[in-house]
Amino acid sequence: MSKQIKCTFTSVWDDGSIITTPCLYDPNDGEVSPETCNADPRGNLKREFITLPDGDEKEVCMECHGYVMKVTMDEGIGKQLSEESHCSDPDCSSNEE
Repeated sequence: MSKQIKCTFTSVWDDGSIITTPCLYDPNDGEVSPETCNADPRGNLKREFITLPDGDEKEVCMECHGYVMKVTMDEGIGKQLSEESHCSDPDCSSNEE
């Protein structure tokens, strides 16, 4: 089992609610395990991210909500590389093309 990093998990809602809870982050597979809370925001989820102890932020997948997004360089049109963001969970439905 890999070492997990203590961090914070933040969700931002379009009603202005911002909810932050303690979280564990596994840097080897990108999994996030936030503590649950009883907050009841109104509106739609706009963004989720974790903040690491050094202040670095990592976006969390808005599809599965359980893994961070990773940036990859994908081959685009004419063999040009383009920067793409993908869920760290290979089984996440957001990774299906």
